[in-house]
Amino acid sequence: MKNKKLYSSLMALALALSLSACGSKTDSTKDTGKKTSGQEESKNSKNDQGQSPDDFEKQTADDTIVLGVGTINGDFIQGYNNDANDVNVRKFMGIEGNNGYNCYVVDEYGQFKANTSALEKEPEVTMNEDGSRTTKFNIKKDLKWSDGEPITADDYLFGILLESDKDFNPLTASLNVGADSLKGYKAFKNGDTDSFEGLNKIDDYTFSLTVDASQLPYFEVQALSNAGPTPIHYIGENLAVAKDGKKLIVKDGYKVTDKDKENYKKSIDRQISLLKESFDKDNEGVDKASDDYKKAKEELDKKEKDLEARKAGDVDPTRLLIEEAMIKETSDYRFNPKVTCGPYKFNKFENNMVKLDLNENYKGNFKGQKATIPHIIVQLVNRNIGPDLLENGDIDIWEGETDGAKIDQLKKAKEAGKIQLSSYERNGYGNIIFLTDRGATKYKEVRQAIASLMDRNEFVQAFLGGYGVVTNGMYGTSQWMYKERGADLEGKLTNWVLNIDKANELLDKTPYKFEKDGKTAWDKKKALDEFSKNQEGFDYYRYDDKGNKLVVNQYGAEQSPITSLISNQLPPNAKQAGLEYNVTAGSFSTLMDLLSFPKDDAQYTAFSMASDFSTPFDPWFYYSSQGPFNRSKVNDPKADEVTAKLRKTDPSDKKGYLDKWEEFQKWYNDYLPEIPLYSNVFHTGYSNRIKGFDVITPVWQASDQINAMTLEK
Repeated sequence: MKNKKLYSSLMALALALSLSACGSKTDSTKDTGKKTSGQEESKNSKNDQGQSPDDFEKQTADDTIVLGVGTINGDFIQGYNNDANDVNVRKFMGIEGNNGYNCYVVDEYGQFKANTSALEKEPEVTMNEDGSRTTKFNIKKDLKWSDGEPITADDYLFGILLESDKDFNPLTASLNVGADSLKGYKAFKNGDTDSFEGLNKIDDYTFSLTVDASQLPYFEVQALSNAGPTPIHYIGENLAVAKDGKKLIVKDGYKVTDKDKENYKKSIDRQISLLKESFDKDNEGVDKASDDYKKAKEELDKKEKDLEARKAGDVDPTRLLIEEAMIKETSDYRFNPKVTCGPYKFNKFENNMVKLDLNENYKGNFKGQKATIPHIIVQLVNRNIGPDLLENGDIDIWEGETDGAKIDQLKKAKEAGKIQLSSYERNGYGNIIFLTDRGATKYKEVRQAIASLMDRNEFVQAFLGGYGVVTNGMYGTSQWMYKERGADLEGKLTNWVLNIDKANELLDKTPYKFEKDGKTAWDKKKALDEFSKNQEGFDYYRYDDKGNKLVVNQYGAEQSPITSLISNQLPPNAKQAGLEYNVTAGSFSTLMDLLSFPKDDAQYTAFSMASDFSTPFDPWFYYSSQGPFNRSKVNDPKADEVTAKLRKTDPSDKKGYLDKWEEFQKWYNDYLPEIPLYSNVFHTGYSNRIKGFDVITPVWQASDQINAMTLEK
């Protein structure tokens, strides 16, 4: 039976609905996800537009900026895919990021700030006797949605109550777990109570959120009590927030209709269907006679019986309306967010283009800046010709170029006066991710040996053209922690370099130290001799005492330069250490499926990826045995210890945080749940007619700076 992690079945359902180069956003109060970038992983998308600039249909105009992108999926809320360009569109509309009316925002330096655009005054913080932390927010009374409706405290509380509800995940297959840091979350999420203790409505423009004592201390504590508005008048038009702010209730005057009853029953049927699909996915290949399977099947049958009973009983109008709102948010608003609060409002998404129009009701951002450019188009283009399109004036912005040759092309275009160009160090890295609980990669020494069979500097030179550096931990060179402690840290980390002798020493510590008979000691000299005689026909591999060959299979995205480089390097080097290393290329969606939902006897246990970090930086989510996004399947007491200590650092203890950050990096560098390959320098080009794009950092790009930009005619 599989060792299921928190929300594994929900992740399976979400991926079944839609797949892309993605990460996850975890909940309404924290933005802790890693955005998974497809840029390094796939040079071409099957939806790319045109193979040459001559084929491109130009969209630029005097009143329109065109942002060219290499990927876009069309998910405009958190909880499903986290394609970086979907996130950019959300930021333009204020659904996510610094342009909307979140209580806290992150500035260009990655620091949390109170959002003066949304708040009348600084949030008021109270430490309670039970160790919990209450933050009171007073929002401004003149905030409006794009349709002119007022924004009130109810809008801030509505999203938390809806997405933390017991039925939200089973019904919607969203990865958004709700406000899990707030007091009373567990009881509310489990359905033990219909009141969320940590929420409090004081008046129409004042509310408070209480972080549970068990979550504290937390270094970037603002992330735990952040909130943004969700349009209750659009998504839950017949719902209201209770006077105390702790639950959703039926709006005064509403009466259940026959159509409402029909929709309610349909939503229950949908829940049953999703539960069955999830069960089948989680238990694929499991012995049906096993106790684990029987227990899981009993749980499924009980849930199905309970849902059928609800369908047959009297309709609860509150539950009916709550579930209708869940479906509207995740099936309608997700793809067509008609009501927004940011600088731009949604027009349409068709022909691989998102069209956005200026929101006349927007007040501006926390810097006092307000967008003026009438229209934005986010357009999917063939990333092979992105720099050409920019140079020709067919698009206005080309962000985050990583390919060394294309960066050189952009630099030449700048020198010729055709474009403007900025660069910034990446807040992320490229890596090889392992499954650490199955196959040969469950042995740390095997993972370390693989790191000793690679020349990572070749990745920096061959793929990045020198625009990057080799990294030895889970960090990007732009992170403030690395800037403060990086020089000291590097001397404490193992710099994994190509060293076949070292790889053999490490593999000798694993069960794979025999020849095929499982008895005769494997001989390094014999392997080198066999390799020199017949590299292609080499067949002298390591085995354990049961006759199992040492094999690692890696899956990478097709047409990826990283996959190609790994394929050229690792297999021949690995043979000299008795390791059969195979690299397969395929679709990115297949890669994500194989990584996220591996079988017990998974064929692939290594994957080439690239990830960007979000704020706050919290590796507990990814490497703790309790972490909901522990895709490497790490189950190591030391990992639990170092990640918990890091996140539970008091916000005032910067030195303590940096010390614990170093301890985490040392664990990562030794355990190697991933092999970090490089952290690169991104280059963004933009047309000469754009003015005001003078602030660009790893956490602040075009979708953040848009309020300061103008378009020269």
